[in-house]
Amino acid sequence: MSQDIAIEICDVAKTYPVFTHPWQAVRYLGALIRHGRLDEKHLQDGVHALSGVNLTVRRGERIGIVGRNGAGKSTLLKLLSADFPPTRGSMHVNGEIYCLLPGSVGFTLEQSTLENARQYLSYLPITEEEMEARIEDIRTFTELGEYFTQPVKNLSLGMRVRAEFAVATARMADIVIIDEVLGAGDIYWSEKIARRMEQLCAQGTTLVLVSHSLEQINRYCERAVWIEKGEVVLDDTAVEVTKRYEGFLEQLSWQTDDLDDKTVSIQQMAAGLGNRTLPDSGQTITRWPGRGDVEITGVWLNEKPSSKIQLSAEDPLSIRLHVKACKSGQFRLGYLFTFWSVYGKRVAVVENETDFIELAKDEQHAISLNLETLGLASGAYHITLTVMDTGASIGTTNETATRLDALYKSFSVEIAPNGGHPSPIYRFTLLSEPSQ
Repeated sequence: MSQDIAIEICDVAKTYPVFTHPWQAVRYLGALIRHGRLDEKHLQDGVHALSGVNLTVRRGERIGIVGRNGAGKSTLLKLLSADFPPTRGSMHVNGEIYCLLPGSVGFTLEQSTLENARQYLSYLPITEEEMEARIEDIRTFTELGEYFTQPVKNLSLGMRVRAEFAVATARMADIVIIDEVLGAGDIYWSEKIARRMEQLCAQGTTLVLVSHSLEQINRYCERAVWIEKGEVVLDDTAVEVTKRYEGFLEQLSWQTDDLDDKTVSIQQMAAGLGNRTLPDSGQTITRWPGRGDVEITGVWLNEKPSSKIQLSAEDPLSIRLHVKACKSGQFRLGYLFTFWSVYGKRVAVVENETDFIELAKDEQHAISLNLETLGLASGAYHITLTVMDTGASIGTTNETATRLDALYKSFSVEIAPNGGHPSPIYRFTLLSEPSQ
């Protein structure tokens, strides 16, 4: 395996045997000890946690793993940490792995963070000078002040999480695996944790992060893998994977209240997860479910049928939509233009008052949003375009009743740095006009 590769997984499967009687487990273990292999009969009838997973992770990559409960994420982590072997396939790990799991640092609540850190670092092959340097780094990073020498039981949840994270990452491993331990903390600490992980990866450490927080995946990772029923559904940039995964969950929420309902598979909803083309303007978009009374058929950014546009902070932006009536009637339409940061935070929303129109079936209608200045700091942003039924929204906030169509994060704008102060995003006009 190349030295540039940190993890290589080839056709890996893992099946857990299922026994209906205790004596079957005894016979299974006896056969395993005697013959040194697994009983194929029990494996065929067992639970298939992973099926044919292929994955290559390069050294220094930050990769996130997403999926519903029971998708196989934890099994994959256990295989990587060599807790047990795969049923089929091969796994190659180039370097030392450290797993940061909930409570993995093993803090003693009666001891202080300082005492816990010293105890934890004492197991590492480092000198006393190196230990003191790392303790000082932990003290600086956590910003606990006098709480650094107070018992851990006196710390808040957020304090304890960042203390455990700082102590755990004081150990330089080739590969760090983090599983659902970064949930506590405000924006400041999220950014500080992100910078620390970026520094680790810049030094060659590979990060594998498993989280249900898609915001964390977008912030901490550059690449993501979506696992569903033990199989890799999508392996792409973090933005693209989380967008499609959110679309899947959104489709699922329109069918069931249980997002972990395994009777609904990815194949049943694959057609609605993206790669749809707008007939009028030609862009590939990700469409979220809607009632479908009207549907967006075309989008133009500054009169260009593109999915991406580059601007400076002072440049104007116009977004023109074509919507088509899928049935005849009178409509009370609301249009939402939502701007998201690349890390998944909603930074601005522009919306109109009600647009009263009457359309025949298949008749089109054009809407223009005109922003005199965009009013956003330099960087990249994604845009979601949503058409709502404002009449239905009077009596409910349920989006299944009010959303007609939504193109989720299907367009983007990049603001070039110019050193100026961006203006607020409130100077706009929203015009409705008949489509030609």
